[in-house]
Amino acid sequence: MSRLAVLSNRVKMPDSGPMAGGLAVALQDVLVGSSVIWMGWNGKVVDNKADDTDNFCSYTDHEFDISEDIALGTTGTNGASTTVTYLTTTLTTKQYRHFYCGFANNVLWPLLHEQADLISQTPEDYAGYESVNRLFARQLKKVLHPEDVIWIHDYHFLSVAYYCRQLGMRNRIGFFLHIPFAPLIFWQQLNQSAELIEHLAHYDVLGMQTQQNKTNCLAVFRHYLKASLLSDLPINTSYMIQSLTKDTRSPSAQLMLNLPSYPTYCLTINAYPIGTNAARIQQQTMDLSIQSIKPNPKRNRIKPAAQQIIAVDRIDYSKGLLERFSAYRHFLQHYPVYQNQLKLTQIACPSRLDLPTYQCLYNTVKQTVTDINQQFSPDVCQTTTLPRSTFSTDSNASNFIENWQAITYSEQVLSHETLMRVFWHSDIGWVNSLKDGMNLVAKEYIAAQNPDDPGVLLLSQYAGAAEQMPAAIIIDPRQPKSIIQGLKKALEMPLMQRKERYQELLYGLQQDNLHAWQQDFLDDLYGNKEHQVASARLETRQMPERQE
Repeated sequence: MSRLAVLSNRVKMPDSGPMAGGLAVALQDVLVGSSVIWMGWNGKVVDNKADDTDNFCSYTDHEFDISEDIALGTTGTNGASTTVTYLTTTLTTKQYRHFYCGFANNVLWPLLHEQADLISQTPEDYAGYESVNRLFARQLKKVLHPEDVIWIHDYHFLSVAYYCRQLGMRNRIGFFLHIPFAPLIFWQQLNQSAELIEHLAHYDVLGMQTQQNKTNCLAVFRHYLKASLLSDLPINTSYMIQSLTKDTRSPSAQLMLNLPSYPTYCLTINAYPIGTNAARIQQQTMDLSIQSIKPNPKRNRIKPAAQQIIAVDRIDYSKGLLERFSAYRHFLQHYPVYQNQLKLTQIACPSRLDLPTYQCLYNTVKQTVTDINQQFSPDVCQTTTLPRSTFSTDSNASNFIENWQAITYSEQVLSHETLMRVFWHSDIGWVNSLKDGMNLVAKEYIAAQNPDDPGVLLLSQYAGAAEQMPAAIIIDPRQPKSIIQGLKKALEMPLMQRKERYQELLYGLQQDNLHAWQQDFLDDLYGNKEHQVASARLETRQMPERQE
């Protein structure tokens, strides 16, 4: 029986505590089957004598730590337990600098988020990136059997399939990109693009978050692989009948390619929008719904100025934090009735502070919060960072802030259940991304709402979630007027309209949930309909902590 091998940059080990960032923890919730291998970086950086040389190939044979976890629950129709084997490795200081900080996050991240002006690289960065991709390909070769199937995740590993083919591996290999796929004009600004796209073409299935990402990907492939393209089938006819009965699946595009190291094969490209475990989130807030007091009928007509806004982001230039704060400042100036009433809680997780761009952004975010709080509350002279006990023991959102200030700022990584309870108590969830692959915070916010008195989702048109969630209030975070109008509409929305929007959004979450995402992708990766994902779509295995 074939095994599923998964490679992601970070691995969520069992009982390793809360993590900021959604990929690893989302994967943990869907990796089910009789036998799964999960491989990746353990987050540790070590010194290595080979770092004194410029030869990346001299230290690619790392030791991998191996541990095994047997799931407590059962999965699939045969009731078999899931066994996950974890294979993790450290990175050397040099690999961390050139692979992770250098090419992955100083080149690919800004490129794919359409921020080419922020690209910065040294000559060693690309060599370091390819070296680490080759490292993981070699490890996959060591541990896998020919019938095993491989699922690679995200921009850190564009070239892994190419090196697997170089090693003679003919396993089915799929790749899913959790962040946006930039249009051709951005790829043309990078010297290594032609080689990277050829490497990426060695996968059997490429998965994108949205239809727009899929369109961008096809245009880039047709540009760089013209000489290798034998045929171009925009629609996979095998799904034509299926699409008549299941409107959540879009027809896949298929490219027949003939590459020097992988001759004559079919590459499938499609959008597989990642979902969330809405049923599990509802369970986490069920006791709050039972205890809640029925909403005041007057609230259906006029909502009070004293309302709670929640925003949860990594501190990244793609998240639109500064744009959010600027628009919020203008909103309070234009509508003074909300001063001393409206409360914005910003949970912001610092990341990649080894990179100067991120360190600068981090400092600017904190200073901006301080400036806004000083402007609207002269007695508050500095940013307030919430103590750990605030979120973990206080279930009443009205007690988050003892004395009013415009923005309450926290860098605390919350447990998933605590975060969902914060969402439940908030009147508005605000996603302000300038560019995002999906943004699961938007979906989790809706799943966590009180059905009798739901909050409103304020959602950036540039987040991938906007393609699936038109019933949210869609805003343009690059246009302050759009944000201000959207925020005013959300604050004044009557109960009936909030319920209607919530029901429409929740239905979408239930149809395209996290397990449906896994099943749709793996059905295509296994190449036949006989494959059955071991978990049912409505599986409610405990969801781990995550923040995006």
